[in-house]
Amino acid sequence: MSYRSTIARQPEALADTHAAVTRQLADADLSALLQPVIGVTGIGASFAAAVVGAAELQAKGCRASAIRACDMAAGHDLADTLIGLSAGGRSIETVMAFQKLASAKRIGISKDGTGPLAAASDFHLEIAQGQDATPSSVGYTATLLGMGMLVERLLGATSDSFSDLSTVVEQTLADAGKKMDRLGELFATRRAIDCVGAGAALGTADGASLLIREAARIPASAYDTRHYLHGPLEAMDATTGVIIIGDGREVELAHQVEKIGCPVLLITTDKSVSDGLLLTAIHVPAFGNLIAQGIVDILAPQLLAAQLSDAAGLTDVKFRYRMQDTKVKTEAAA
Repeated sequence: MSYRSTIARQPEALADTHAAVTRQLADADLSALLQPVIGVTGIGASFAAAVVGAAELQAKGCRASAIRACDMAAGHDLADTLIGLSAGGRSIETVMAFQKLASAKRIGISKDGTGPLAAASDFHLEIAQGQDATPSSVGYTATLLGMGMLVERLLGATSDSFSDLSTVVEQTLADAGKKMDRLGELFATRRAIDCVGAGAALGTADGASLLIREAARIPASAYDTRHYLHGPLEAMDATTGVIIIGDGREVELAHQVEKIGCPVLLITTDKSVSDGLLLTAIHVPAFGNLIAQGIVDILAPQLLAAQLSDAAGLTDVKFRYRMQDTKVKTEAAA
């Protein structure tokens, strides 16, 4: 499938995933899985999702953090519960983290209920993402949805923050799509694009920067909002672009970036922000759940990455660099 078509089919895939996860969690005994210190891990886009998930756990009063694969590799005792994310279920770094931290309660989330990550898990949740493309769109958002529903269940929530998410995603994609021609013009020929957010939105910024690198081959990096003010912003000018996610200090930052002549996309729940000469505001619904927020926040960057990819003549071009040691080899994949 094409990248744009997988972006467009996310409402359907999220509805399928919601139904599948609801069935799996209905009778599952999760009582022993929630331990005092929680780690969330993954590689690539899955680590970006891990940052979002850890932020929601922290917001709900848990001692939780996103743990990078390099920190898991030595097998140090970093978590009592370890949530591992891998859309395909074969990311070697995440599987190895589970194998090296066998003392933890290990919860895997992937689309493959019989894959290597599932085999290394104490409990595995299978997402129903369907077909994805490169870059990944639906694999990322379906992973977030599965994790969000799992976290709510682990923490004993009686409500479902994700019940209407597929409808919200459909509308958000439509609204964001109306701004893409303008953004395509403003972000044309950028030499670099920074992506900025705080807390859960830092994970979204990381995911956005990866999409731009993969789809449009434009150098892109992710920064925490406050850290960005302490030096990284210095390199930006009229030849670069900035994507900002948030409704706090991020709004003032967006105006400051516009003033230095740099095009900026602000993804925000603050409906009072209007477009400027170089500032484009995309308004998204506000959720009390940070994982649900992360799903709607990534939609505009997905569309912008596709817009820039098309402009560069890279529509659905395959990745140039495929490493041979990033996936666990299985008979089915051989």
